[in-house]
Amino acid sequence: MVKREIIEKKESVDKKVLTEFVNISVASSKIHNIEVEQEQGIFNMRPNLNLFIFGSIGSTKCPNLNLFIFGSIGSTKSTLLKQIAEQTKSKKPYTDLTYPALIGSIDGMTRQLIIGASWECRNSLLLLDEFDFGKRKKDDIRALLQLIEGGEYNKKLASFSSPMEEKDGDLNYSFKDGEFNIKTRFALVVATMRYPFTSQNIELKALMTRSVVLAWYPEISDLKKIAHGHSLFKFEDKTPEEKIIRIKRTTYEKILKYVEEKNENGNFLRIVGDCCRIYAVEGKHREDLYDCIIHFQNKKFQSKKPKNVD
Repeated sequence: MVKREIIEKKESVDKKVLTEFVNISVASSKIHNIEVEQEQGIFNMRPNLNLFIFGSIGSTKCPNLNLFIFGSIGSTKSTLLKQIAEQTKSKKPYTDLTYPALIGSIDGMTRQLIIGASWECRNSLLLLDEFDFGKRKKDDIRALLQLIEGGEYNKKLASFSSPMEEKDGDLNYSFKDGEFNIKTRFALVVATMRYPFTSQNIELKALMTRSVVLAWYPEISDLKKIAHGHSLFKFEDKTPEEKIIRIKRTTYEKILKYVEEKNENGNFLRIVGDCCRIYAVEGKHREDLYDCIIHFQNKKFQSKKPKNVD
């Protein structure tokens, strides 16, 4: 009998591929916009590429590559996120990112404003470790979805504090007259030990379709290296020189053709968008990474966990 986890392990990306996706994700958080030359003119990229390690609709100026990583207990996901945070100088991984922590809140005692993670992680990574979507309130994930979709969010609170405003280039974070107004940009990296393709959580499904979903089951050789102090992740700065990237029509047509030939039943437009984000950072076609995106986007959600098979 072959257990489900063994089947999943066969689909696992290796350390090299995972590292490349993370480095591209970091670089994408620095890009302001990706423009694509299409048949009807030049358009901004469709919504974000998110990476869900096993670990939208409309146009947007969010070029970020987000990752959703899933894997079993003890598969070093937490170690991986900590190493990513250290080497990329990102905020430490969050383990319980509530809606107020993401957006911001007012301290009940001091009436002081507590700035949210969506602003603190701007132009960088927002790392979520062991994020239990089964226990999340819908507002938590919906706010996260809106932020990775377009990078903008506004919310009226029945609470007041002294007004404040911060700006960082084309981004801003303000609170005035009880209202948050946020324009931010970050790449999302989520890690979970839950097998995601059996979930019936609509918000989780929406987040996954906006992400590159990857299985992570490290080899015993990798685990031995960790035991001797070696790192799972090696940072490489891939930040493009330009903040606005233009993808020429000939390049775009090649990506369209590649995805059309390889794609079976996944979300065609989202896969194309994700591949464009890879190209925007790399400056060249990465068919090996395109194939990873296509494979996991073609996986179907199931009503229940798959049974053991012979």
